[in-house]
Amino acid sequence: MDNKPAAEAVEKLIQEYGKLVFHTIYGLTGNYEESQDLTQDTFHQAFKSIDAARAKSEAHFHAKAWLMQIALNTVRMHRRRQSLFRFIPFSRLESTRKEDEQQTRRTSADIVEQEAAPLQPAGYGANSQDNLESMVAERDSVQRTMQQLSAPLRECLLLSVIGQFSSAEIAAMLDLEEAAVRQRLARARKQFQQIYAQIGGEELIDTHSTITPPDMSQNRHARHHSHVERVESRVTNAHSQP
Repeated sequence: MDNKPAAEAVEKLIQEYGKLVFHTIYGLTGNYEESQDLTQDTFHQAFKSIDAARAKSEAHFHAKAWLMQIALNTVRMHRRRQSLFRFIPFSRLESTRKEDEQQTRRTSADIVEQEAAPLQPAGYGANSQDNLESMVAERDSVQRTMQQLSAPLRECLLLSVIGQFSSAEIAAMLDLEEAAVRQRLARARKQFQQIYAQIGGEELIDTHSTITPPDMSQNRHARHHSHVERVESRVTNAHSQP
């Protein structure tokens, strides 16, 4: 079987969405090396299933959303394996898992391995010296904040801010009602702002300022947008893509 078309398709996905996948996974796990491995696993899975996915969806194939679903499932499966390791002899499972992974990597296209290096995002290497200390501190605060959000809230926030998916698209990806997604996003932003303020020492937006009754609705609306922009700016800057 000729896998060249699938390899070429995955190469294009890596070029277009490699950093997006990494940043989303990193936001979910908070572990840099683990995120690199899971990013590679995501593209290995994409290589194995892209032909079937395109054939099934035909003209309606949405590569970005499809790839992000694989990334989310890869993280979830990784968490399940970690949970299993607490109850089943680790040495036996680890040996089997490594054999399966090695076989998968051997049978996957070389292009996935060749293109893996560029997945490291700009700013995470040791060569960037511009405001390095503040940049590291900022990203550390954001990552610590993200890890205190529940997994469902974290997923929605990352898909919205980093993935730039709409509420309707996120609902389809997570098999939720759109109203549930909007509710999760609102809760995620509120919790993020509160936790980040505690970790980063930044004051919260004053929601109790004195305003006249006619201006109350307008000021509440402005405060809400300011709050959303601040949260999304923090997350975006910490997971910036070149």
